[in-house]
Amino acid sequence: MERRNQMTAALAALLMVIDHVGAIFFPGDMGFRLIGRLSFPLFAYGIAQGVAYTSNFPKYLFRILLAAVVSQPIYWLAFYSTNLNPLFTLALGALVLWLSRRGQKEQILAMILLLLSVGLKSSYSWYGVATIYLYGFYYCAREISFYGQLALQIIYGFTTGAWIQSFSICAFPFAGRIWKKQILLPQYFLYIFYPLHLLILIGIREIIY
Repeated sequence: MERRNQMTAALAALLMVIDHVGAIFFPGDMGFRLIGRLSFPLFAYGIAQGVAYTSNFPKYLFRILLAAVVSQPIYWLAFYSTNLNPLFTLALGALVLWLSRRGQKEQILAMILLLLSVGLKSSYSWYGVATIYLYGFYYCAREISFYGQLALQIIYGFTTGAWIQSFSICAFPFAGRIWKKQILLPQYFLYIFYPLHLLILIGIREIIY
């Protein structure tokens, strides 16, 4: 994420930890999961901003994919899930958004990838890819970004029954917020933080149980 968005990145990371603490230690307490619904949209916003401001998209995409590959076995251990971790969703969303801003052929490819993401066996899958794409309109067409995501929550709720995810729309005003307090995170912090925090939670779980 860009330097000016690091407070948003820190907030997204904190909300993610709360969500994962609930998923691992308090699976029956929906309060943790409800708070955690605000995390992914903030990461999606960060990806959209990363696509907009990176000077080298292939390197940017590679860093996300590398973190995704490294995190995968840790993700399996943490959640006992056979799905791909959400970093793969972030990577595909970044690619779709980047292609959509290229030429006509690339835009067609972006739409094909967006449709194919329905079959993606990863956390958030097509919903996550579409969220990143819609956050790409955050500054140039905010109404499209907001109402598009509002419609997305309804579609996702009807198709999956996971209406709790609709609470994520509440993250929208926080995404582009100009924070008075700035936090300067170390370079590549978020790429390292994702697998590291899962390892710590796994370790705590092993000690407790």
